[in-house]
Amino acid sequence: MYCSQANLEKGDNLGNIRQTFIKTLARDLLEKYPHQFQTDNFQHNKEKVQELTTVRSNLLRNRIAGYITRKLASHEKSTAQPISE
Repeated sequence: MYCSQANLEKGDNLGNIRQTFIKTLARDLLEKYPHQFQTDNFQHNKEKVQELTTVRSNLLRNRIAGYITRKLASHEKSTAQPISE
């Protein structure tokens, strides 16, 4: 369903839209190397993505690291859900 900003009320949030391969690659990295990433450290996660993948694009690397950082932070808030979801 399409939602324009005119229809949003105060406090409503739209989720961040990311390309599927960014999510897929980030989830794969979290499954294979769960202890390599830190919850609130984007710089560390960015370096780990650089080490563990063959991604050449800095923009793509940063988006993957940012997704991992946000995913870990949200997982920490609700520990009942597995990381891969």
